[in-house]
Amino acid sequence: MKKKRLGLFQITARTPRALIFPAIVVIAGIAATFFLSQQYERLARERDEERFVALVEERAAAVQQRMEDYVALLRGTAALMASRPAGAVSQPEFRRYVARLRIAELYPGVQGIGFARAVEASDLPAIEARMRQYHSDFRVWPEGDRDAYTAIVYLEPQDARNRAALGYDMFSEAIRRDAMERARDRGQRATSARVELVQEIEEDDLQPGFLIYLPIYGGARIPETVENRRERLIGWVYSPFRAGDLFDHSFELRERPSEIAFSVFDGESTDEADLLYRSARSETDPAIALRDERVIQIGDRPWTLQIETTPSFAADSARALSPWLMGIGFFATLLLGLAALGQARATEEAEEANTALEEMNETLEHRVEKRTAQLERARAKLAGLIANLEHAVAARTADLTEANEEIQRFAYIVSHDLRAPLVNVMGFTAELEAVRKEVEAFIAQVAEKAPELVTDDARMAVETDLPEALDFIRSSTQRMDRLIAAILKLSREGRRVLTPEPIVMRDVIAQLVQNITHQLEEEGAEIVIEDMPDLVSDRVALEQIFGNLIENAVKYLDPTRPGRITVRGHAEPDHRLRYEIADNGRGIDSRDHQRVFDLFRRAGAQDQTGEGIGLAHVRALVRRLGGAIHVESEPGKGSTFIVILPKTLKPDEHQEDA
Repeated sequence: MKKKRLGLFQITARTPRALIFPAIVVIAGIAATFFLSQQYERLARERDEERFVALVEERAAAVQQRMEDYVALLRGTAALMASRPAGAVSQPEFRRYVARLRIAELYPGVQGIGFARAVEASDLPAIEARMRQYHSDFRVWPEGDRDAYTAIVYLEPQDARNRAALGYDMFSEAIRRDAMERARDRGQRATSARVELVQEIEEDDLQPGFLIYLPIYGGARIPETVENRRERLIGWVYSPFRAGDLFDHSFELRERPSEIAFSVFDGESTDEADLLYRSARSETDPAIALRDERVIQIGDRPWTLQIETTPSFAADSARALSPWLMGIGFFATLLLGLAALGQARATEEAEEANTALEEMNETLEHRVEKRTAQLERARAKLAGLIANLEHAVAARTADLTEANEEIQRFAYIVSHDLRAPLVNVMGFTAELEAVRKEVEAFIAQVAEKAPELVTDDARMAVETDLPEALDFIRSSTQRMDRLIAAILKLSREGRRVLTPEPIVMRDVIAQLVQNITHQLEEEGAEIVIEDMPDLVSDRVALEQIFGNLIENAVKYLDPTRPGRITVRGHAEPDHRLRYEIADNGRGIDSRDHQRVFDLFRRAGAQDQTGEGIGLAHVRALVRRLGGAIHVESEPGKGSTFIVILPKTLKPDEHQEDA
């Protein structure tokens, strides 16, 4: 009998029959490793795609929201210019107004806010003379005869770039003129195509740019017809943007590197000639990289976003663990194969020992003890590996629990810090309302004694424009206050200790229905309560879950037919209960079945009040109770929200450490 030694293992060359079982173990282990690795790779890829889509939507929404913020600045400036006859706001007044906006601090990326006046050829000398009291070298340029003239008379803040643009006739350039004419004729904002700004005075720092225009007309209202708009045009308030500065300052990530790189193109093409901005990027593994292209509307002009993942995204991808998983699987298979081979060898040796029992009787006990010691050492090693694995799992679970608690504390602290400045805004709004009433009373007194001193524009500003502006501020602050309160509520709910008690579900639902009786009568709707199995759970959480779902069902009923809402339930296997809230309302598109449960997400027509928090709160509460929730719905046929809960909420499922 021949033997050869390999490290710590002694492999015996005996009959092929002894190798059958180890070969089966190795083949099965390799097949299982390959299958599990493929499944893990698929799930990780799907998770990466979902995360990438969320990042794309977030970035597209951020670009649009940022541009809406800048347009709001222009609307405020337009209101200032329109408040004076023929836009007669002086240069010092304009400068003070823009300074109060704190553009550099609060709105990074915008080059400035300016006013371009429409000028008749005969008025050019007068405009230049009037502006030279502020800028001694002011002139309207470029020179030459044209059908129409404009001149940048105000542009703040007055840095070197903006001073270079004063007096420029933007109507003399085709791209700018196209946007200005669209704004003038439509009475709305207009965004230009890609241009090179006249502010580009540094050859080593040239950037693409664009402009947004908002027209100013004489009188308190926007003229109804295109002809009247052209006749009563005073000029345009506008903002120039250097694309590189805008996107670098507006979307920088201060906490960690960005997971996506993006490019912005003017229009719906991705030609390099239309490129506005391209963020810094690094090479990413093509097997993990994801890319997307999306067209968004910036006012009346489309932009195309090209977005792709960065190495930071890949670093957080679970797909990077696939080779490790396969390697561990192969290593474990090797260990099992060696163990099976060792077992086969031990079996064969035992058979030979029985055959040669008489010859080996004296040494048999010693060999058995030696083999037992080897098995004990192997068992001890295996126990150590299991203990280390359990310790690692426990440590990871503790880390995740601590991270979740830190997120809840962070949300709570941030919400409190946000509320302080919001209270100040509410207070100053109330003071502005009081001042407005005093001014309104004063104008009424002046109108009574000297009517010729009170203009229609002044009266409209005090009686209409100011109340509208104050109402807008008040509604915006109230909405932000509701959002902060919702975040605080979610944070508190995450820390509240649940209290299980016997619950009669029919009584709970009946009380919730009684609370909205008046609303049901107004909607002409009815609620039917069918069988409702009882359970042991937290009463407050159940009232919030079903109250939210019933109120949503009433809110989104179809006005074209009588509303009917059915609440029912029944027991399911494994000591779980199923509750359904079904309605015949508008219904929800299948693409929104998951996203309606996301925070600040809503689906369908946005004609009802709400912040997109209710269903996210419901899902969080259901999960805390050890259950699950989903929706079945079709547009026009109604919706059914299904809540699965344990029949008895156990202490180890809800109690948290103090």
